[in-house]
Amino acid sequence: MYTFAIPPTLFLGREQEIAEISALLDNPSCRLLTLVGPGGIGKTRLAMEVATHKRASFSDGVYFVPLAALDQADELFTAIAEAMPFRFQQDQRSPREQFFAYLSEKQAQCLLLVLDNVEQLLHGVDLISDILAVTTNLKILVTSRETLNLQEEWVRQIGGLTYPRQAEGDPLEEYSAIQLFLDRARHIRGDFDLAEVRKSVVDICRLVEGMPLAIELAAGWLKTLQPADIAQEIQHNLNLLATRSRNLPERHRSIRFVFDHSWQLMTEHERNVFQRISIFRGGFTREAAQVVAGASLDTLAGLIDQSMIRLNAAGRYEIHELLRQYGAEQLEAAGQTEAVQQAYVAYYLGQLYRLEQDIKSHQQIAALDIIAADFEDVRHAWHLAIQLRQLAALSQAVESLHWFADMRSRYHEVVPLLQAALEQFLPAPSQEELAMCYRIQVRLARLVLLGNLQIDENLGAQIDNCLALARTRQDQAEVGFCLLISGIYAIQEAEQKEPPDFSRAVATFQECAAVFEALGDPYYRAEPLAWLACGTLASFNTGRFSIRELLKQNLDLRREIGDHNGIAWITLNLSNDALGELDYLAYERYAREALALMREIDSVKGILQAMFQVTQAALLKGELEEAQTLAEQVRDLADKTNNLNGLVWSTDILAFLLSIKNEAYTEAADLIQASQARFQKPFFGNPSDLGRRWGQAIVHCGQGQYAPARQLYASLFWERHDDPGPATICLALEAVALAYEGEPEKAVELLSLAFHQPAWVNGWLHRWPLLTRLSINLQLQLGDQAYQAAWERGALLDLETTIQSILGKEDDTPHEIANQSLLEPLSGRELEVLGLIAEGLSNSEIARRLVLSVGTVKVHTRNIYGKLSVSSRTQALAQATRLNLF
Repeated sequence: MYTFAIPPTLFLGREQEIAEISALLDNPSCRLLTLVGPGGIGKTRLAMEVATHKRASFSDGVYFVPLAALDQADELFTAIAEAMPFRFQQDQRSPREQFFAYLSEKQAQCLLLVLDNVEQLLHGVDLISDILAVTTNLKILVTSRETLNLQEEWVRQIGGLTYPRQAEGDPLEEYSAIQLFLDRARHIRGDFDLAEVRKSVVDICRLVEGMPLAIELAAGWLKTLQPADIAQEIQHNLNLLATRSRNLPERHRSIRFVFDHSWQLMTEHERNVFQRISIFRGGFTREAAQVVAGASLDTLAGLIDQSMIRLNAAGRYEIHELLRQYGAEQLEAAGQTEAVQQAYVAYYLGQLYRLEQDIKSHQQIAALDIIAADFEDVRHAWHLAIQLRQLAALSQAVESLHWFADMRSRYHEVVPLLQAALEQFLPAPSQEELAMCYRIQVRLARLVLLGNLQIDENLGAQIDNCLALARTRQDQAEVGFCLLISGIYAIQEAEQKEPPDFSRAVATFQECAAVFEALGDPYYRAEPLAWLACGTLASFNTGRFSIRELLKQNLDLRREIGDHNGIAWITLNLSNDALGELDYLAYERYAREALALMREIDSVKGILQAMFQVTQAALLKGELEEAQTLAEQVRDLADKTNNLNGLVWSTDILAFLLSIKNEAYTEAADLIQASQARFQKPFFGNPSDLGRRWGQAIVHCGQGQYAPARQLYASLFWERHDDPGPATICLALEAVALAYEGEPEKAVELLSLAFHQPAWVNGWLHRWPLLTRLSINLQLQLGDQAYQAAWERGALLDLETTIQSILGKEDDTPHEIANQSLLEPLSGRELEVLGLIAEGLSNSEIARRLVLSVGTVKVHTRNIYGKLSVSSRTQALAQATRLNLF
């Protein structure tokens, strides 16, 4: 027997829940299963669907017992008895005795009772235990907003339907929340087109966290509002989630009615705690609930039992967004909002301040994990502190927050927080408040520099102002920090000059180190020393021979203070230094070690850089499968985190691999072209110049475009022309070009020199079919004896001299002669920029083509104007034509 009414609407999704609940019902030990969740989450429909699926397993009957309309505990017995094929007799026994006698007679039968909406009858649930005691094969499936707390009870929490976190990505129709919205939308508007409003529909489903009732109520407004308007309203107005439909039960006609019912079931103390809990965002800990909301463990347990909050797998408490809005309304009505906000701000910004020393010590990773877990609450507390004008709390908290942003690569999330504070408090009325603002501002500057953010602000002037005020106030700790950021900014300025001059950066870092040495601050003493040990600055300062020694000294200091972040980056710098020394084995060893360390601290920026270096090492060795796996991981992580550098790096490597493994040159070219428009300037202190054009050069060569391939030769190298890594690429490409141009012996010599390089840089040569065919064709063309002689000559060539000869092949062209005749010749990069100006490209387009920042292109353009004695693009082109520079 099956006593369910046919639902009026289609059931969608929940495949996983149905499977899991069915499996529980199949378990002989599970005789009482409660589906628990907040009102509107779809427990009733899910229970009905499960019962339908399990009809065959309960051959003697499936009985549905609706309890929503009941409010007296003794009514539970009557409702169950009436739902089953049982009739009371006119005899001496009580109704309860008769019913239990009936159950005893039927105890061997396979029965399923579905008790729907038990939450208001909890005082009578002992009846359920009694029923189970006198039966053998009867099982009970319960839906309730609150657990029954019976010993026999098994509990399955029910959440919302699946929904996407963002509009892009997998097809939206794969998510059951989207399916439900579309089904209801097309009942209302038959021409509803998801493609036109996909973001708004995703926003609606996300805002209601997949709650089926809320989705249906939201879709009902499509007769009046556009999806974007519905999403906007939901964020501020629970009353929107209501319907005028006449045939819906009253309890399903509005979300507010649903929540009001749950509110009435709570005690006064539970209501007070719940409305305070509505301040939290993104989950909260037991300690936070105790401090901010006055929640005891018993109260939290009660709220969980009532489905007002939930405990996630990570042990954090969460609240459904719509319930949170409802609680916030109750908090406001009680006049407690500002008091709770004050406690909330004090807790989370105070926690940031308290974690500062942990971030700079052996507890660093644990401290970062705490901030990461609490970040949505930290963000909300920061905005509330601005609203409440708590500048001192913001100033105290900014040190930890900005280090978290840097160490966990959360620049794009933290930078707007710091900007919002400065917009509110600058200009400051007093020197004390100005000092607090400058403390935030100089840390913002550090994030802008290290996060490679494009912000149209005069960072140099801001840093100078902060430093000047710190000196005036004789705040040596802040003086040292400002000097650190000034040094980093000086590097950026120096890199835009031709030739670069890092002397100011070196002097600034040396002064910074002296300040922190005097203060006895080991953490910040290590920072300027790390910068001074970077290759470019170290060569300006102490000479290359001591870089590795400086780095290892810095590494020892980082280990002493327990700075995991610093250890990871110094290890990566050791990898870069090894590359500068052409020690590829050490380069790979340090890069792999750095990758493991970066993963330990969960630094996205560091993971991407280290993984890129390991990828290059694998690629050069010819371990192309590992290189491809790593490059795809770089691409996926960069795409997930919107890291444009990582996307460009991975794209070039993948293009290289497509060309070498599959000779898919057209596909590789398309890949590179698509990425160029997404490039931003590279990170400080990384080898991004090494390898970022390898794939493009290989593609040009594979497509027979030798002139553009040759134009990229210089960009294949990082610093040294005797570097065998990029040299093998240059030699191979030039050999292909020379063979095409009818110089087979020279082509063989270059091939031989390439193949005689160490195995850890020439393994890829053996994997490129084009070179195999080229070698065979050259041998047939020259004959064995001439081929072998050329091969032996090539093995004896000097690598650096040969590369310099290849790079200088066109030194004697008329254009080069004309350029050298200038009082100050244009550099190679400036000639490239001038050529692209002649093509009519804008600064932004030139930046994308040459993989530079727009600021760097502007510097090159100004240099061109100065060297040609002109003041505009038009004049520059006319002068270049007159001087025969093209």
